Amino acid sequence: MANKCAGCGKFMNPSEGASCSSCKSIFHNVCVGIQEKTRLPAGWTCPDCKAKRPRKNNDDTPVKTTAARELVPDTAAQGRHSPASGVTGNRAGDSSMAEELRLFRDTFKEELGALRKEMQEIRRELSNVSASLLRCDKRIDNLESRFINAQKENNKRMEELEGKIVTQWDSHANNNMDITIAQLKSELNDRDQELLLNDVEITSIPEEKMENTVHVASLIAVKLGVKIGEGDIVKAERVGLARAGREEAARPIVVRLVRRALRDELLKAARVRRGATTADMGLPGSPRRFYVNERLTKTNRQLFNNARATAKKCRWKYTWTRDGRIYARKSEGQSGLRIRTEQDIFRVFGTEEVDTNC
Repeated sequence: MANKCAGCGKFMNPSEGASCSSCKSIFHNVCVGIQEKTRLPAGWTCPDCKAKRPRKNNDDTPVKTTAARELVPDTAAQGRHSPASGVTGNRAGDSSMAEELRLFRDTFKEELGALRKEMQEIRRELSNVSASLLRCDKRIDNLESRFINAQKENNKRMEELEGKIVTQWDSHANNNMDITIAQLKSELNDRDQELLLNDVEITSIPEEKMENTVHVASLIAVKLGVKIGEGDIVKAERVGLARAGREEAARPIVVRLVRRALRDELLKAARVRRGATTADMGLPGSPRRFYVNERLTKTNRQLFNNARATAKKCRWKYTWTRDGRIYARKSEGQSGLRIRTEQDIFRVFGTEEVDTNC
């Protein structure tokens, strides 16, 4: 780097001037009164440092008198008034200015070259950084794209899984609900059947207007050999819709007795006297066979009819009811199988056998 002269403040080359050993300042030779190409002594100090140095107390140094000072020539004044010295000073100043400009130009070129190299290096580094940033951007874009695709795939799978879970849950819930409803219906049906344990149902009895069904029930009991008074009958009535003009479509008579034992006795007598008719009972119409059975709920009656039709189709010999329960038996010597639901019909008689008319 270039330095400035401590005397005139102009740029100069340190190797071409005088350097103070005390303050390390540099000077043009002309600025400190040194002739060109003069060898400086070691430890040379500038005039300012000499002035600041304390004077030594040397008694041998003679004190200059006024007369002596007057004898010393004023070299500065002589220089100012001497034409030769003025020309020499101007030439020295011009030479120093040219040298200073040359040094400044060289230094500026050197610094400008270094600055250009530094800028080129910075540009290369910026180019590398830009390339790295572009690669990072591409990788980030790629990762973002992969993340979005993975998120979409996960969302799709989650929706499918949720759909499956909901479907399975609904199916499971529906199955449980169906099972619960079936159980509740079965329980209600069993309770309704228990309320009918004192009832019997008499069918194929001719129906006429203004008939006394309690009296008819008593006549049937007498016909079967069971003594039942009108006080043993809680009620007796026709059930179902009346269908006029069809003798064979007479509605059944439902009889409720005061005791279950009396009902069981009447049912037992009806089984013993199977085939009894209305002959000699004073009822209208020609004698006809009548039937006395347990009274069933609507559900059990439909189930019993289906079981009996299937048993007939599959050549099963026996189907009957006992205390509201439905049973079937294929032949003598075999145990009876209870039928509770429609599914039990296929279980008892066999699905394939039912489908192929057994």
